[in-house]
This record gives sequence, structure tokens and C-alpha cells, in this order.
Amino acid sequence: MDAETNTTEEPVEFADFAAKLLVLDVLCYDLGVLEPYDGDAAGETDEDLGVDGQDDRAREYYDDLDLLPSHLALVTELTVDTDLEVLQDVHPGWEGSDDRYDVQNWDDLLDLPALEVVYAAAPLPAHVADAFAAKDVEVRSA
Repeated sequence: MDAETNTTEEPVEFADFAAKLLVLDVLCYDLGVLEPYDGDAAGETDEDLGVDGQDDRAREYYDDLDLLPSHLALVTELTVDTDLEVLQDVHPGWEGSDDRYDVQNWDDLLDLPALEVVYAAAPLPAHVADAFAAKDVEVRSA
């Protein structure tokens, strides 16, 4: 967990919540830099699930979680897939059968300063793959 409380960094606002979730999966689950949402600790029940099974408290938690430039500088690899842990937090049991968590605006991901590799379960849109390649980011698709 991020122990700095007296930082002068300004949080980075993401234009696309799905893109923020991809970064949060790395920071919360891969690197352990930020604390992931814990529905058990929040005392959640099935009644707390909102639209089509979305966990509204988890969504709010991740939406409100500040990402600082120093956090983003730690992200060297990113995975674009429907089975990420952070997605299961936000939508327990979601199987990726629709596009509700598909990234629509890739700009914030393209601006990640240390990004080297993107692992994609499905091919990325051509313009996105080209933009990553232009930034010397390797894209590995299934």
C-alpha cells in the first residue's frame, strides 16, 4: 500500500474507467502498491450488487482511488483481458460476454511512461496497436 500521505503529486484523471481498471489490476494485484477492494471487509452481500451484477461499492472504490504519476511510472506491463482480478471485484462472475469493460479511449494507456509490453487476449484495434508500436511498446496478442 502507498504509505506516502504528504505527496505533492496531483492525481491523474483517466478519461476511460476501463483503462483505469487495467492499470489498477497491475498496481493492486501484480505489484501490491495499492490496496485492492475487499468486499468481505466491507461486509457486502448479494444485495449490494447493482446493475446486472456490478458491485457498485467496488466500482466507486476504484473510481475514487487516486492514481499518482509515481504509480503510473511503475507500470511496465499491462494485460488486456476479461478475467482480470479487478474486473471480478467490480463485476463478480462477469465472463466478458459483452463490451461493458472494453477500453474506448486508449490515450491514458498510451501515455504510461514506463510501459514496455501489452499482453492482449484478443487483437487490439489496429490504430491502437500502431500507436503502441510508435511508442516502442511491444504488443503480444493471443
